[in-house]
Amino acid sequence: MVSIQYLRAFAAILVVFHHARYQVTEFQVFYDQGVWLFGQAGVDIFFVISGFIMWVTTSGRPMSPGRFIQNRIIRIVPMYWIVTLAVAIAVLLMPSLFRAAEATPEHVVKSLLFIPHFDPGAPGRIWPLLIPGWTLNYEMFFYGVFAAAMFLPRRLIIPAVAALLASISLAGHILTFEDPVLSFFSESIIMEFAAGMLLGQIYLQGRLAPPVWLSGLSIAAGLVMMVVLTPWETAETRLLVWGVPALLTVAGFLALEVKGMIGRNAILTLLGDASYSIYLTHILTLGVVRTGWRKLDLVQQDLATACVYMVSAIVISVAVGIVCHFLCEAPIHRLAKRLTAGSGRSTDVGPVGAMMGGSRQR
Repeated sequence: MVSIQYLRAFAAILVVFHHARYQVTEFQVFYDQGVWLFGQAGVDIFFVISGFIMWVTTSGRPMSPGRFIQNRIIRIVPMYWIVTLAVAIAVLLMPSLFRAAEATPEHVVKSLLFIPHFDPGAPGRIWPLLIPGWTLNYEMFFYGVFAAAMFLPRRLIIPAVAALLASISLAGHILTFEDPVLSFFSESIIMEFAAGMLLGQIYLQGRLAPPVWLSGLSIAAGLVMMVVLTPWETAETRLLVWGVPALLTVAGFLALEVKGMIGRNAILTLLGDASYSIYLTHILTLGVVRTGWRKLDLVQQDLATACVYMVSAIVISVAVGIVCHFLCEAPIHRLAKRLTAGSGRSTDVGPVGAMMGGSRQR
């Protein structure tokens, strides 16, 4: 599914854009301007993709819940731990790379274990040490729910997962949770996984075949809505403001691919393959770029300089992510596949739901 690869690339770059604009306060045209917040919608695209891929890749192949979880851990955990520990070391040795960060032992351990908790460096924020990792907390939660549902007959999995996630989300709207774990996991964004699963079922049934013009309209509507509705985005409205547009966008691209309208592009495929590494490493990369930009005294309050900075920051972040993909992520995955080759068949799909960065709270 090349369309999924391209969407992974697009979503990853959206996330990098979102974080890059926060790095230099003098660039007021980008910094903290609500009009640019749509970059966070890359997360919602990834969540829809995650639900879609988990459903499609487990269709028609015998797999135990334990094997499913093992595959997900192999894909996500090693690189996340490596980068998180690198951030912890950088916070201690080079704190200037970060706008605000504290690497307390509890913060590091809870981050590594995907436990939502308050960030000691950003009071009130439920963030891990590697801030974009908040999305991985949702991913691991979804994987756990999905694995538990795998004990049910296949036809009941989507209704069961959707009902559970909807109930949790509804509880979050009705009740006020002080506990960070309950507060975090009860947000409506979790419904995007169920939406992706439902889209996957429609795809598998061969019913995702609207006219080309309607597929294009779905993509256009989704992208426009992401931008236009951004001013109304809150934790309560995110499912509608960015989740629905993300679903329309993913569905439109998949429908075009079904019609044979999307060909393979080597560059976009590469970006899709490297999207997880781009996602994990871009915060560190942006910190280095910001520090270098200031040392070179290139911070002028004009549009041209701000645009050059943004383009440079995004390009460098993507390049570093690609290098890390080839030098670290891919070798680790190959090693993990060899080590687990005897324990069952592995699903050779990328961590499509794990490349989501973006700031959950601003």
